[in-house]
Amino acid sequence: MIQTTASRIFSRHYILFALAAFCIALLLVRSKITHSIFFFFLIWNLFLAYTPLGLTSMLYSNLKITNTWYLYLPVLFCWLLLLPNAPYIITDFMHLKRETGVPVWFDVLLIASFSITGMLFGLASMKDMFRLFVYRFGNNTAWFIMAGVCLLCGFGMYVGRFLRYNSWDILQKPYTMTIDILCSLTNAETCKPAWGITIGFGTLMFLLFNLYHTPKPKKICKNTLNFKVKI
Repeated sequence: MIQTTASRIFSRHYILFALAAFCIALLLVRSKITHSIFFFFLIWNLFLAYTPLGLTSMLYSNLKITNTWYLYLPVLFCWLLLLPNAPYIITDFMHLKRETGVPVWFDVLLIASFSITGMLFGLASMKDMFRLFVYRFGNNTAWFIMAGVCLLCGFGMYVGRFLRYNSWDILQKPYTMTIDILCSLTNAETCKPAWGITIGFGTLMFLLFNLYHTPKPKKICKNTLNFKVKI
C-alpha cells in the first residue's frame, strides 16, 4: 500500500523534476559560457524549495504518521518552516545584473525557471497538505488555514531575504530571531516592507494556490486517503 502510494506521488510530480533538470541544464550552460559558478546557489535554493513537497510526500507514503498527533504535529511544524523556501527563489531576481557575460534575457530565463519550479514545488506541497486539512477539519476550515499559511509564507520570505535567517535558525537562534522579527514588525522603518512583503507575497501565494488546487477536495480525499484520523 505504501509503495503504491509513493509511486503514485512520484508519477504525479515527475514533470516538476523535469523542470528542475531543465533549470540545472540552463545553469550549466551559463557556467560554461561565463566560466563562473555565481548562480550555483540556485541549486541549493531549489533543493530547499523541494523539501516541503518531500515532507508531504512522506505523509502520504506513511499514513500512520497522520494518525498520531505527536508525530503529525512536528512534521506539520517543519513543513511550515520549510514552505517559504519554495517561493523564496523569486527574490533572487535581486541578483540580476546587466554585465554578466551572457545576454540579460538568458539570466531572466534562468532565474524565472528556478523561481517557477520552486513555486510549483511549494504549490504541489500545499495541495497535498490541503487535502489532509480538508479530511481533518472540513473544506471551509481548510481554506481558512491555507490563507494563514500563505501569509506566514510571505512573512517567511521577508525573514529570509531581509533579516537573513534560515528555516533552521528558529532552533539555533530562537531568542535573537524572535527579537529581530518583533522589531521588524513594529519599527517605523522596517514595518512597511515587512507587512508589505507579507501581505503581497502571501496574497500571491493564495491566489496561485486557488488556481493550482484540484476542485472538489472532499471527493479527492475520500479517494486518496483511506484511513481514519485519531487525535
